[in-house]
Amino acid sequence: MTRLLAGAALWLAVTGARAPAPEWGVAVLEVGSSRDALQEQLALRDCLELLGIPFLATSDVAVATRRPLVFIGGILLNTQLTPAERETLYAYVEGGGVVLATQVQGNKFFPLFGIAGATTSRTNFRVSFATPSPVDPALRYLNRPEEQTVSLGDPKLYSETVWSTEYAVIPGTQVLARYENGTAALTVTAYGRGLAYALGLGFKETTLIPRLARSFEAARRWINWFEPSGDVFRLLLRGLYEDSVHPFLLVHTVPEGKRTGLCLSHDVDAREAFRNALTFAQMEAGLGVRSTFFVTTKYFRDSTDIGYYTPDRVQWIRQVKALGSDVGSHSVSHSFAFERFPTGSPAIDSARYDPKRPTVFGEVLVSKQLLDRDLKQQTRGFRAGYLLYPDELLRVLEEAGYFFDSSVSAQYVLTNFPYFGFRRRALGSEHSKIVVVPVALDDSRGELRIRNFLTAGTVEQALRDWTEVIRANTENGAITCLLIHPTDVTYKLETERRLITANRREDTWIGDMGAVARFWRDRARLRPALHHNAAGGVEIVLNLRRGELPPGQALAVEAQQGRPAPSVKDAAGSPIPVRVRADQDRVYLVLP
Repeated sequence: MTRLLAGAALWLAVTGARAPAPEWGVAVLEVGSSRDALQEQLALRDCLELLGIPFLATSDVAVATRRPLVFIGGILLNTQLTPAERETLYAYVEGGGVVLATQVQGNKFFPLFGIAGATTSRTNFRVSFATPSPVDPALRYLNRPEEQTVSLGDPKLYSETVWSTEYAVIPGTQVLARYENGTAALTVTAYGRGLAYALGLGFKETTLIPRLARSFEAARRWINWFEPSGDVFRLLLRGLYEDSVHPFLLVHTVPEGKRTGLCLSHDVDAREAFRNALTFAQMEAGLGVRSTFFVTTKYFRDSTDIGYYTPDRVQWIRQVKALGSDVGSHSVSHSFAFERFPTGSPAIDSARYDPKRPTVFGEVLVSKQLLDRDLKQQTRGFRAGYLLYPDELLRVLEEAGYFFDSSVSAQYVLTNFPYFGFRRRALGSEHSKIVVVPVALDDSRGELRIRNFLTAGTVEQALRDWTEVIRANTENGAITCLLIHPTDVTYKLETERRLITANRREDTWIGDMGAVARFWRDRARLRPALHHNAAGGVEIVLNLRRGELPPGQALAVEAQQGRPAPSVKDAAGSPIPVRVRADQDRVYLVLP
C-alpha cells in the first residue's frame, strides 16, 4: 500500500468520512502569524522557488495533508494548531505521510517527532550532519566535507549567532545532525507508516538572513572556496522532496537544461584594463562564449588614481560590446567607502554630481547615464567596487532601471545560486525585482590589501581550486560565477582560456552574467504542475501559453523505468515539443 493510499484509509477510520483524493506534490503548511512565523514562511517559500520545487502554500491542515510531503512553515508551538488539526497531522504521518518542521517547541508535538524536549540557544556556531550521506534520503546531496559540517557564524567575532533549537530525543529517534555541543539539530522518527523530521534551525536563520549579507560572518572564506552553509538547508528540502514525491518535478536551475554553468565576468577598474578588456573579449569570442564587463566610469582625479574613463579608453569598450559582450556598471568612483555612502536623491546626473560628496544614487545613476550615452545601450547590470553592499543598494538599483546585481560573494551570502534580493538589507523588507548573481571565484583574494590569489606562479593552484568549486556546484545544479580583472593579458588571459576550454562540455553552459540574470528572472514566471491523465500516465501542464514561454528553460522530471518522459502541455492544453536529455535518475525536458 502506498503512503497516500494508507493515509486515505486511516482518514476513513478516524473520521468516518471518505478522504479527499490524494494529490501530487508538496504542501507548505503555514502556521502562526507572528513576525517570526511570517518571516519563516517567506524563507521556506523562497527556498522552494529557488530550487524550482512546485508547491502549494496553505494554512489549512486538511488541504496540506492530501499531499505526500508537508513542510511546516513557522515555529511549531502548542498554540498553533487546534486539537482537531493536530490530530489530523498525527493521522497523516501515521498513515504514511512525510512531514518536516523547523524549531519544534510545543510539547504536544513531541511524540510525533520522537523528541523528549527542546531548548533554544544562540550559541551554536556549527552543525555536523551524519555520514555517510546515504544514511537518510534527506542528506543525499551532502557528500562533501564542506556540506557535512556547516557554519552558522564566527565564534571568534561573535558571542551569539542565530537562534537554534536543541532537541533531546527518545529511544528510536535517529539523529541526523548535531551542534558542536553534541545536542541534536536534525532528527527523524518513524511514526506509524510515515516519517517526521524535526530541524532545529529555521530557514529564516539559515537562508534568509544570509541573503541580507548579515550571517554573523559565517563564511569560512571570503572567496575562491566552496561555501554551501546556506545551500545545505535548501538541499535537505530537495533531497526529501525527491524521495517522497513521485515522479518528482523541478524547474531546472541552469540554462538550456545543462547540468551546470560557468558565468564569466570582468571588472574594468584600472587604466590598463580598458585596452586589455578587448583582448579578453576577443579570446572569449574565439571560443564561442561571452562575458560581462563591469566598467568603472571614473572621470575625475583623486588620491587613488587619475580619471581614466576618457574617450580614448571608451573606444576599447565599444569594441568589446561590438563582439557581443555584455557591459555593466562598476560605479563611478570605485570607492572602498561605498557601503557607507548616504543614499542621496535620484535627481542627479553627471553635470550635477559632486564625487567629493558621493551618494549611492550618484554612483549608480551617473555611471549608468555615462555608459548608456557612450555605448548607446540600456545598462542593466551593476557590481560595486570591492563587492561592498550599502543597505539601500537594491532599492536604488531598481529605481535606477537596473535588473541584476553582482555585489556579493557566494561565500558571503552562503549560496551559489542566483536569487531575488530585498530592497533593503533588513528583515521585513519587500522583495526586490533585482536578480542577485553572487561571485564565487575571483583572481584577487577579495581583500583591499591582498589581491594576489592569481599570479604567474599560482596559475596551476588557482585552476585546481576553481575546478573543484565548479565540480561541487555541478553536483548541486548551481552556477559558478568567475571574476577576473583584465589587468594582465599573459597569465590571466591564459588561465581563463584554460578554464573555459576545460569546461566546454555538452552538459555545461558558459556565458555572461546578464544572460544568467535574464534566465533567472524569466524562470520565476514558470509554474508547472504534474497531472495523471486518463490513460494512467502523467503529463506536465504549464501556466503559460507556448508563445509566452521564456527561452532557455528546462524541467527536470524523475526517470521512471519502462515509461516514456511525460508529455508537456501549455496553459491552453496544446502540446509543447521538448528536447529530452536523460541524466542518471532524471530526464531534462528542454522547452522551446
